Amino acid sequence: MIKNIDDIISQGISQIEWILKEFGKKAVELENSGKLTVNTIERSALETIKALIQVVLLMTGGILSNVVRGEIDRYCSCGKKMIVSSRNVKTRILSMFGYIPITRDMFFCRRCHRGHGALDKELEIYGEHRITKGMTELITYMSQLVPSFERASEAIKKLMGIEINPTQAQIISEEVGKKVFEKEKHKAETAYDRPEEAAPQEVPVKQKSGRLYIFTDGSQLNTRNEDNKGSTWKEMKLGLVFKDTDVIKRGDENHIVTKKEYVSYLGSVSEFKKFLFAAAARAGYGKIKETVIVGDGAQWIWNMVKEVFPDAVEILDYYHLDENTNEYAKFIYPDNEFARKRWVKGVLDCVLNGEVKKAIKLVEEKKMDNIPDNIVNLYTYIKNNEHRIDYKTFKEKGYYIGSGAIESANKTVIQQRMKQSGMRWSINGAQYIASLRTKHESNNWDDVIKEIYAA
Repeated sequence: MIKNIDDIISQGISQIEWILKEFGKKAVELENSGKLTVNTIERSALETIKALIQVVLLMTGGILSNVVRGEIDRYCSCGKKMIVSSRNVKTRILSMFGYIPITRDMFFCRRCHRGHGALDKELEIYGEHRITKGMTELITYMSQLVPSFERASEAIKKLMGIEINPTQAQIISEEVGKKVFEKEKHKAETAYDRPEEAAPQEVPVKQKSGRLYIFTDGSQLNTRNEDNKGSTWKEMKLGLVFKDTDVIKRGDENHIVTKKEYVSYLGSVSEFKKFLFAAAARAGYGKIKETVIVGDGAQWIWNMVKEVFPDAVEILDYYHLDENTNEYAKFIYPDNEFARKRWVKGVLDCVLNGEVKKAIKLVEEKKMDNIPDNIVNLYTYIKNNEHRIDYKTFKEKGYYIGSGAIESANKTVIQQRMKQSGMRWSINGAQYIASLRTKHESNNWDDVIKEIYAA
């Protein structure tokens, strides 16, 4: 039951009527002065809307402050009756439209030595942040979307007129990200532990035609944790899963993936593989005829593939091969650009034309000692991936041979938000924001909303 509801509504209506009349007067003044334009009336309308919102917020606070539910607040969860410790204590709840003022009594349990406000739990105003779930979602969304928590605060102030401290934005978004990550971790572990349920293998004659693509890559993030070598850089592993039936082709190189799922993990491959397997299972792994894995030359990728996707076609990402070949050529031809380009073209042409053995021979002829750590040993790289660079056959079968043909997933999902100048992440913070990023870029933001409203 709400006390004084008629009085609250009556007062609100009176204030709203006055505000709207003032808006009308302003419009007449603008017309009489010859200044009535779509832009001037827009500014006046904006001020009017702000004033109306404040009235509604006050009405909302009045309604919540006048809710009465008998003895419900007078008993602690331990069963003991609580005492009133303070009367008419004021608090403010931050909503998407501003602060809602609420006044309520405070109760205290002498046995548990804990207290709370009347109806705090029932009205969902408990918790240290004192914000609505709608505002929680807005803060979380902006915090993962723009390049920093400072920018998120700026955007919210500009768009909503509400000031949020960047630290508060970080805390709130990471708390939500933690819930999302833990939910996905549980699902991944369940799928990995029960593959016969998550991805039952259909007999070949019953499998659906088509291909399931799995792209994997890694990106280095600067963290606050040093390893035993003193480095603070950690690899964020990223996976992309989609079906060929969900791709719209735009020419030879441009494609639009209409349905896809990203997964990320900052840590060991032993955990990342669970997330990737679960995503593949959701996309139909085991029920689709072909599975194609595209990845760079990192050995952890191919070890994982042999364990988790043993029936998959393995393809070395052509764009990584191209990049590594060019970097190696700069090392062996530091002062001869013409020779460097000619040699690179020779190697890559051989690979693309199905002459893999010839390409290996060309690279073997240029084997060098004392290769810098930042340059791949190209001979070993190509030799170890010989069966993964038969691009002529792959292209004839219609396989994608590189992530560049689809999108730069790491740049889109991770780097644009998490690899800005000067950024250093906690391990957990990086994982939680990455989990939000993958949900957003997978068009699965509803999963985040569900976690917020389930709290």
